[in-house]
Amino acid sequence: MRPASPLAALAAAAVVLTMTGCLLPPPPREPGPADPPSATPLAPPTRPSPDAGDPQRGPTPVEPDEPVTTTDETVADTGELYAGFAGRTDDGYLPDAAADVVLEPTRGAPRVAPGIALPEHADGDELYPGRRHDATASLLLTTTGRLVMEAGDDQYTCSGTVINSETGLVVVTAAHCVWDDDTRDYYDRITFSPAYERGLAPFGTWEAEQLWVPRQYLEANLRWLDGEDDDGWMGFDFGFIRFAPQGGQTLEDAVGGQGVSFTAETNGVVIAGYPGNDGFDAEVLRYCADASLNYGAGGDANYGADCAMGEGASGSGFVSNLDEPTGAGTLTAVYSNGGATGAYGPPLGVTAWNGLRSIDR
Repeated sequence: MRPASPLAALAAAAVVLTMTGCLLPPPPREPGPADPPSATPLAPPTRPSPDAGDPQRGPTPVEPDEPVTTTDETVADTGELYAGFAGRTDDGYLPDAAADVVLEPTRGAPRVAPGIALPEHADGDELYPGRRHDATASLLLTTTGRLVMEAGDDQYTCSGTVINSETGLVVVTAAHCVWDDDTRDYYDRITFSPAYERGLAPFGTWEAEQLWVPRQYLEANLRWLDGEDDDGWMGFDFGFIRFAPQGGQTLEDAVGGQGVSFTAETNGVVIAGYPGNDGFDAEVLRYCADASLNYGAGGDANYGADCAMGEGASGSGFVSNLDEPTGAGTLTAVYSNGGATGAYGPPLGVTAWNGLRSIDR
């Protein structure tokens, strides 16, 4: 699939770029080769003049550090490593190696225990309908937002989550929500509206400034585009976007920052995002909740959850250890691909941690 609507993308490599101004693949088969993700398309983009600068300026790539590939025995306990499965999949793929790093949310405290805080739910219903979208709202609600990506006259949507970071300006999403398969390049412009709902952006719309995706993703994706193979990209379909501040305020100042775990551990997940596939319109925040994840579906190094959300949900956080009253948790993976039968996302580990450090400065 693709990022939702005429807003689209799929990524594949470790690169940081400077900007101004989702692809969602179909659900994986068991076992079988993976299909590329896709984003949800929107109407042709308009180009207002936001406070953050000139949205017409394109991204400038910056070479990233080489990703660390050694494994790390983690001390932090945030759940079951790889959901209790062996890290190497049946097709021989390895996930991002676990790192002993857990970033706490900016408010509230994750409830680190087996199980999930919300009832199990797979239908993608609206999350917290009617609840106020202000700074006192659930951290899960305020930090989750809709991404809009532009490539020429085409426009697509994905989802992303503000995480606790040094700059207070970083959103985690899927790599394919940053890199466009059609152009084999980064999107011309990406904006983010936290807690977006039916045309309203209660915390404003923010302009992307820098982008990072894993080198492993880019290399595997380019092989797939060249018809060589379709292997390996799904285990590294994650990326980070740093946004420009607004009026001296950071994203975290406005909405807070969700916790994130690079330990590749989970106690089940709540997935929140903006699907735009059948029956959805990418206009309201929707969710799924699954206490018992699988791993390695289709041979790829991804968690699998029972969830019917699809296009546009790409980049949604897999939030584990959710404390429902505050919305605080630990984001442990991001939605890479899926549809009516499931949601699949790669666990975050040392490559993701290195990527965050490279962009969060």
